[in-house]
Amino acid sequence: MIKNRILLRQEIGDFLRSARRSKSLTGIQLGKMLHVSQQQISRYERGETSINIETLDVLLKVLDMDWADFFFKVMANYSTEIAETKLYR
Repeated sequence: MIKNRILLRQEIGDFLRSARRSKSLTGIQLGKMLHVSQQQISRYERGETSINIETLDVLLKVLDMDWADFFFKVMANYSTEIAETKLYR
């Protein structure tokens, strides 16, 4: 179960980093927009820190993404990885 949570945080982080870069924003700029530090943005993007749903909603809006983008780029991929992980147990 812990492995699955780590995979999910990494998938979310990869998604956020990609979305930030596609908007040509630095971590510092995104942090200022969200009133958090660049270090916190970095922790989200590396999957080191869990992100709550409210913060994720704000991030999606700031990055001009929506929940459908998130679902199809993160959750669909995560579900496949979980299925593959279960096969190897």
